[in-house]
Amino acid sequence: MVFSDSSAFGRIFGNVGVWKLSLFFIVPCALSPLLFLFDSQSAKTGYLMLIVSFFLVFDILPIAMTVLFCVFLMAITGTQSITEAATAFASETFFLFASVLMLAISIEETTLHNRIALKVLRLIGVSRSRLILGFILISGLLSMWMSNSAVTLMTLPIAMAVSDSLNPDMDEIEPAKVPAAIPYKERIRRISQCIVNSRRTSAVVPPISRQVSQVNGGGQTTPPRRVSNVRFAADYEHLTPDRPELQPLSRETEAELEAFLKEAKQSLGERPIMRDDEQDKEERLKLSKALQLATAYGANIGGMATLIGAYPNLVMKLNVEKLYGMDTGLNFLTFLMVAAPITFGGLILTWIILSALFIPGWLTSFWKKSDVINRVREAKARVILDDKHRLLGPMRQSEITVVIIFLSVIALWLTRDPRVVKGWSSLLPSGCASDSIPALGGAVLLFALPISFADMADGHYAPILTWKRVAAKFPWELLLFVGGLTTLTKLADKSGLITLMGQRVPDLSSYSPTLIATGVCIIASILTEFMSNGFLTAVSTPVLATIAEDLRVHPLYLMLAAAIAAQFSFCIPMSSFPTVIVKGCGTVTMGDLARAGLGPKIVCLLLLIVSLEGLGSLVYDIHSFPVWAEERRLARYSTLSNGTLPVDTLSISSVIRDELGNSAIFANLSAIFMNSSFSA
Repeated sequence: MVFSDSSAFGRIFGNVGVWKLSLFFIVPCALSPLLFLFDSQSAKTGYLMLIVSFFLVFDILPIAMTVLFCVFLMAITGTQSITEAATAFASETFFLFASVLMLAISIEETTLHNRIALKVLRLIGVSRSRLILGFILISGLLSMWMSNSAVTLMTLPIAMAVSDSLNPDMDEIEPAKVPAAIPYKERIRRISQCIVNSRRTSAVVPPISRQVSQVNGGGQTTPPRRVSNVRFAADYEHLTPDRPELQPLSRETEAELEAFLKEAKQSLGERPIMRDDEQDKEERLKLSKALQLATAYGANIGGMATLIGAYPNLVMKLNVEKLYGMDTGLNFLTFLMVAAPITFGGLILTWIILSALFIPGWLTSFWKKSDVINRVREAKARVILDDKHRLLGPMRQSEITVVIIFLSVIALWLTRDPRVVKGWSSLLPSGCASDSIPALGGAVLLFALPISFADMADGHYAPILTWKRVAAKFPWELLLFVGGLTTLTKLADKSGLITLMGQRVPDLSSYSPTLIATGVCIIASILTEFMSNGFLTAVSTPVLATIAEDLRVHPLYLMLAAAIAAQFSFCIPMSSFPTVIVKGCGTVTMGDLARAGLGPKIVCLLLLIVSLEGLGSLVYDIHSFPVWAEERRLARYSTLSNGTLPVDTLSISSVIRDELGNSAIFANLSAIFMNSSFSA
């Protein structure tokens, strides 16, 4: 039976809120038999993880409230007290994530991201294929250090403005808003500049209403036609020559436009070439889609390069440290060495894919000189970029301070433990050095250093960051999500659920580690289209670590594969925040995402597999089985057998002795298991 929209049933069952409210009560009740059929800590933990999975997939609650609801259920079901959950909530990764978010907010507050974006675009060029490359690189480079969603939100308006600038019917551009985190005098200058721009006939390029007539061979004049694709130098006569800040075109650009018109008149007569409006509209629509997709895909791919660039990387790092401690070799530098080639290769190949899909003949046009009309359009786009760059003014002290702090933090990350020489971690007591220390120090400095020392001398002291501004822009939801997943992951490991899940996986010992890692990459890249990549990483990496231990495969081999592949979300809007934002603009359709996203997913998968095999072997020696993994494997079996050694203890011990050849290490391991055995 089909209910109409006007019927009572149609109004009730067509209401999304009704379904969410119903699922809020139905899901916990429907899964509650697990608590009675299997009265164990692992069953209770599985019950909680299933509830979190359902709530995240169907978006029943916001992600922050989902994990807080899970903490509430921990106490209700007797799985864990609130006090125990709170101790695991704020981990080292929690503070690293919070500090990095504050560093990212400082970039936005000082509009440093706009300056970087405009510099890159002006350097690369403004042809259509070069614009796509520019926005992919901008999003990718920024998302290495900032959240993907923040990068997309900051870069997308620039992409849309550049795309709209190629529309000949658009004569005005809304003046840019003046951020608060700039010097006092600079704010006054920018506001004045915005007022001047708004009073001009056009904010960037004066309007055109020229009528061009052409005399045919019989001496008759054809009806006049409006030329909207060309800007005439005479249109700039109203500008005052002694006011360079009001001059939208440089002399070089004016001369270039005059050369374009002269060339057109010589080759085509008095009337410049006219383009069909529908054709122009279709080309502009394709370019707009390509730039928006370039922004989203660049943000997704760029975040893979660093541990702080994307949430799955932080979750994977958190799980590695929870399971194996700090001495696994996983740090900012080693992760960058493996993931950066995937990122830069993925960015370039994605640019090629988007250019091939949305710009016919892009390869020829990339190297070949454009025709007159396209060159005029490119000149117009350069005018847009030059005007926006002029509005920023010279680089301010606050921007320089943020750059110095950010580069210092990155340098400290890279030199913490470079392995070639001793890093600064050797200066601190054992276990105290971590990647969160430089980030915390940099974040604190941003709240102390002034926007401008000159303004401070005049009595206008204001720090680069204020708590009020940070609190307004801070993604508290993500931070609570990090803490909740940390608690849930620790509980799953403590209760033995992760070990039990690993034992339910079919025997994979007959397959090579490379084939297993490839399968993990493919499965994770598919699942990430339908669920949160952070939750997917949080659940899968501990299970994969257990599987790797049983197969005597390096745990980082499978954990890195799952964490990085979980970020290959390109095809479905709800799979990542950047794709959601782009889809919400209304230009990109579901078909565009599915068609354009398949190529980047495939090339990133191939790059990931190659990088793990090549660089993973050099950096992490992933084709060996580390001592710290063997220690956890034996300790895990010892715990499951209630303090008695497993049946294969002797064979395991002999393997350790043969492989390590180190009597001291073997003696320590033997003492550990003997103590655990007799303590029972």
